[in-house]
Amino acid sequence: MSRKSALAPDYVLLPVGAYHGLQAFHAELIGIARAIDSTETDDPDQSRRRALARVFRLWADQVHGNLETIRSD
Repeated sequence: MSRKSALAPDYVLLPVGAYHGLQAFHAELIGIARAIDSTETDDPDQSRRRALARVFRLWADQVHGNLETIRSD
């Protein structure tokens, strides 16, 4: 006799506080990227700063995508 377990749902319920925390985290990531970009200098590290700002924006985009998915459920 084989046992069949119930399939797990494709979603996870997220408390409202956690959702608002993710929104705040997203805003903070965007703020960090803007702060890094606002540092205008002529030194060779400028390209590193831009790359770092891009990493924060990509991370913020991922968080934003997750927030959109949560909102649509």
